[in-house]
Amino acid sequence: MATKQETEPRSTSLLQLNDDVLALIVAQLNVYQQFELTQLHSRLRSIVQSLWRTRVHSVVLQDELLCRASSRHFQAFMLALAPHLERLSCHRLDVRRLRMLSEHCLPGVSCLEWLGDDHEPRRGRVRFVDEDVRLLRRVFPSLRKLKLRGCQVTGKYLHELELLNELCLDDCQYLESQYFRDIFRQLKLRKFDIMEDCDEVNCCDLVDVQLCPTLEHIKIADYHLCMESDITQQLLRLPRLHKLSIYSKNFVFDVLARIARPSNAAAGGIKQIEGFRFSGLLHDYERFFRELSNLRQLRRLEVHGQSEEGQLQCLSDQMLCPLAAQLPELCELHLCGYQLESAAGLLQFVINCRQLRILDVTRSRCIGNAFIGRCLAVLSKQSWRTQPLELWIRQSDINPSCVQNPRYLVSDRSLRIDTKRMTPNIDYMSSVLKFSFVR
Repeated sequence: MATKQETEPRSTSLLQLNDDVLALIVAQLNVYQQFELTQLHSRLRSIVQSLWRTRVHSVVLQDELLCRASSRHFQAFMLALAPHLERLSCHRLDVRRLRMLSEHCLPGVSCLEWLGDDHEPRRGRVRFVDEDVRLLRRVFPSLRKLKLRGCQVTGKYLHELELLNELCLDDCQYLESQYFRDIFRQLKLRKFDIMEDCDEVNCCDLVDVQLCPTLEHIKIADYHLCMESDITQQLLRLPRLHKLSIYSKNFVFDVLARIARPSNAAAGGIKQIEGFRFSGLLHDYERFFRELSNLRQLRRLEVHGQSEEGQLQCLSDQMLCPLAAQLPELCELHLCGYQLESAAGLLQFVINCRQLRILDVTRSRCIGNAFIGRCLAVLSKQSWRTQPLELWIRQSDINPSCVQNPRYLVSDRSLRIDTKRMTPNIDYMSSVLKFSFVR
């Protein structure tokens, strides 16, 4: 006969699991759910804190994540995160959440992204304004990187963030030109980004960029250059400038001409351009390459095509051959995603560019397996070559299996074929002219 103890079901608890298994379960929860667990049991609190020491240096906050959080719980949550938090990203978060922290300090946060509603703000939503910038200074005293998007800031108090070295302003259409002088004069910025949808800002507002000699990377839009006052020469003379990215909707050729053929170059101070990258659609590649041919010291050239109505854009030999003759210092050529007339244009780069180390034809067509034999014939005559040419053929019409054919056995001293290398990262938006300069 069964006893009473034998007939009653045994009670089970999550806490009967060992710490390693509990940690695996807890890790599947979002960061606020983990915080809620810390309120239930000291053992769970210990496991969460152990996870946070290594996993919550960077946190993304959204209203959906905090829908159950009262004001008091939100403040407790942020203060619990504070010892570990370094990067905070707020995606469409109600700015009133930020204002709840006005009496607190999160000294470990050095990077903040405030990404508001872009073009469709929700009804009743409070927007991020100038006074919230002053709040950032109190709550995040160690802030060095700031990105604001979809905010109603004029820029009035940005210069008070004294430690800031990276500033990004996207879709901030209330910016006022009178405050840019203080930003450039008082902040030691290394990176400045105002590339996206700040239509009220033009070159007259950015003319004081020369007051910030610490700038290394600038991202702007073409209409910041193509106005009555051209600031291109000032940009090219910044002493530490390493990268210049220009989002160009309408003035690709005009912007490229201003930089490739700077006026008064003989006066000195114009930085030498060593790299150029473009990704997008063009309808006059002949003019595009003609402007690029003025960059005689160019060492790295990347041109990434995009399909138009499912078709690759075409590049003729007549466009490529003159360019190969004008860029003798080229070390890397990435010509990706194009329909070529033939492989003759590519061979001209192999012939004329004595320092060419990488030839990338990823996603390009009309090259064919025979190109490898023609390329080897050219390389065999280049006695000056000290390292093999790398040929990247991923997703091109060169069959990767051709390297197994005895006819195409390749000596590592002349040609190395790479079928697996991924293409370099491309800007998430097209039509970005990206220049890099000799340091």
